[in-house]
Amino acid sequence: MLNREPDYPLKDLYLYLSDHCNLCCTHCWISPKFSQDQQDSLSLDALKKTISEAKSLGLQGVKLTGGEPLLYRDLIELLKFLALDKFTISIETNGILIDRKMIESFQSSDVAQISVSLDSASEEVHDGIRGVKGSFHHTLKGLRLLSDSGLNFQIIVTLQRKNRKEIPGIIRLSEKIGAGSLKINPLQPCGRAMDAFKRSNNLELDELIHLHRRVEEEWSRQDNLEIFFDLPVAFLSIEEIKRNGSYQCRILNILGVLANGDFSICGIGQTIDELRLGNLHQISIREVWENNPVLKELRQSLPGKLKGICHHCIFKFQCLGACRAMAFSHTRDLYAPYFLCQEFYDSGLFPSSRYIQ
Repeated sequence: MLNREPDYPLKDLYLYLSDHCNLCCTHCWISPKFSQDQQDSLSLDALKKTISEAKSLGLQGVKLTGGEPLLYRDLIELLKFLALDKFTISIETNGILIDRKMIESFQSSDVAQISVSLDSASEEVHDGIRGVKGSFHHTLKGLRLLSDSGLNFQIIVTLQRKNRKEIPGIIRLSEKIGAGSLKINPLQPCGRAMDAFKRSNNLELDELIHLHRRVEEEWSRQDNLEIFFDLPVAFLSIEEIKRNGSYQCRILNILGVLANGDFSICGIGQTIDELRLGNLHQISIREVWENNPVLKELRQSLPGKLKGICHHCIFKFQCLGACRAMAFSHTRDLYAPYFLCQEFYDSGLFPSSRYIQ
């Protein structure tokens, strides 16, 4: 029998290598435990087996994240294994544990991109958000090592009331240190960040629009620094979409593996048990990908069952309702409208040219 391409290829695995972190960020969309110790709860052998099985499902890329992925004891061995199959490797980290040995591992494994979280060009503001004094200094040290190495790296900032005035400084710092891109993410109401929303640390809708416009029209100066402002695609100009594409979550082609070996649609399974899909020690990734009822339902129902403004948006076939995990986190409904889009619509700020009545 000829092997055929799967109807829904598993293009990307998101590996949440640790459910611990060496920082205590107020905006974290999950709630990792604080620890500075190395973690090894996720068996490297079991992980290798799962990745090998995923190749036949169409696997192309692997993202290493957490918690803090650099706390994972077997990270260097995992990178060597991934490099053998030429997977596109990306890493999300706070940068604190980046040293010369880690840089050499990134280089020898041909890591495509390292995304480093930095929430201000000011030590006081950054450390206040990250919850650990001295984190700014150590993150900058890691960024400088990346810059000197020639590796491609991105800076990620989580936009909130505490750092809303810091964006020009972060852009200048990103340019100065040689980042390939800067990604600006609005605060998300999930995990530990729910408390930030309760304290009104999230920006109002008109503030988000104003900052997005200033980034586009005033602060984006250097051709060598791409800036991605992570608003839903319905709020991006045609010029932005042409330039940067739309960087929405492709939920139908990804799968997460949590630090205890559980499969999930993404890291949201760390805080929402209903979205855990089985454990790699008991079930194969092929069985989960091909037969799990949650995944099968999503494939049959997106975007047709989307509700609210997402049902009427002209981009629904492209973005699939933005982040379905975030929608589920505060409605327990995988088809609920994305919270930001619905709030914009309810406030009369959703572009009328981007939806059909």
